[in-house]
Amino acid sequence: MMKKQIFNWMMFTLPLMAVGCNGMNKPTENNADSLVAESPSSSIPNEKMEAPDTAPSTIDVEKYWPQFQEMYEEGDLDDIHYPLTKYAFIDIDGDGKDEVWVRTANDEDGALFCFDDEDGPQLVITESEGKRLSVAKGWVGNGFPAGGPSYINNYVVLKNSRVECDFTDFQVYENHEYYLRDTEITEAEAKKIKDEIKSMGEGKAVTPEWITISHN
Repeated sequence: MMKKQIFNWMMFTLPLMAVGCNGMNKPTENNADSLVAESPSSSIPNEKMEAPDTAPSTIDVEKYWPQFQEMYEEGDLDDIHYPLTKYAFIDIDGDGKDEVWVRTANDEDGALFCFDDEDGPQLVITESEGKRLSVAKGWVGNGFPAGGPSYINNYVVLKNSRVECDFTDFQVYENHEYYLRDTEITEAEAKKIKDEIKSMGEGKAVTPEWITISHN
């Protein structure tokens, strides 16, 4: 919940921080410093996601479906939410254990969950129109305008089916603020983290094999 509060605060204050910055370059819609792919709504088509190399998943999706919906609504930045209707399995970190990617019927809103044998599903990241997920081997993320000349990039690194790093870059013109989960970090710390993420490869917009949940 703290992360959601920080996002809401930044989306309100970042445009105000830009006042008086005339003459500086406005970030592009998908700023050059971003590692995420352009939105699937652009002219660039999605890549068809390859079938997972893992054995058939043992995750009981229907059992956790109400929990998925609740956690998605609590973690998402938007105020309006729709019922989740479909899912796909994807192994982001290559550990042989699936994560679960869920979406609504409009194919715009959704979330990604990782699973721990003891704790059950954990929310990794949410997505919506204009904030669609980019996938790389080891991380998932998105980037989106936050009003005026501001832009947000969020990267989440997974390891052993757990969130290892949740890194956010808030940008207004050429100014940045960096957060590791809920804690602000220095530019030097942020560069080290981003270099590690970059070494895993840039994110791609992909289309998985969606499965419609049977009880909807």
